[in-house]
Amino acid sequence: MIRSFIYKFTIFSCLCCLSSSQTSKPLDDKISGSLSLLIAKPQGDFSNHVTNNGYGIDIDGGYRFGNSPFAIGLNLAFATYGKLERKIPFNYFSDLVKLTETTESKIMMLDPYLKASLHLSTNVSIYVKGFGGYQYLNTSTTLKNDEQVEGDRSDNNDKPYIAKSDVFKDGTFNYGYGIGMRFPIPFMGGEGKKPVINIECKWSTGGEAQYLNAGKDGAIIFSDPADGPVTTTYYPEQSKTDLFNISIGVGI
Repeated sequence: MIRSFIYKFTIFSCLCCLSSSQTSKPLDDKISGSLSLLIAKPQGDFSNHVTNNGYGIDIDGGYRFGNSPFAIGLNLAFATYGKLERKIPFNYFSDLVKLTETTESKIMMLDPYLKASLHLSTNVSIYVKGFGGYQYLNTSTTLKNDEQVEGDRSDNNDKPYIAKSDVFKDGTFNYGYGIGMRFPIPFMGGEGKKPVINIECKWSTGGEAQYLNAGKDGAIIFSDPADGPVTTTYYPEQSKTDLFNISIGVGI
């Protein structure tokens, strides 16, 4: 699947290069940035415990050194890879008031990087980057009242939930490399700096960490209400946290 994506990515790059060769202004200025949709696919041991993809956003900002092809930057990404939602009564003696309990497992990545770009034409560039940073894995639970009205909150309770808490968290260092392409959005002419489409693939090697996958069967077990007050038992996993990330978005 990944090989097929890279093959299609290469063909797409060549087509964009040919279609954009008529413009005369270079694509990259000294400052660049992008906001993208992110797909995070677990790899290696991580994929044995997290079988689904994570989805989120990717925020990127960079600075190019003069007229050189080299730039430094910072990448911040968030993805949700597990979710469990259930309806529970306000108390177990009456089900007149229902609450929604949502448990989500997320990963955050903060990675400084060094990037080298190559212009295929005056308006299309491809690049490679090397990065190293930190990733934080967190599972939190939020409790909401389904009947709570957004505009009907007191000054002392302006939060959109009743309670929120972290149930499991850990972090580890990561490093890796990526390839990407930037090309102008079709049919957007005019003078000045124009928005671009940014496509990027990254391979990240993550260190070992403990984490909880809220969407995995058996990771969170609730006791039977008939046996007394409900208790929650968590079964975390531990492994390396390698990822293959694909991001597609808009930048400057």
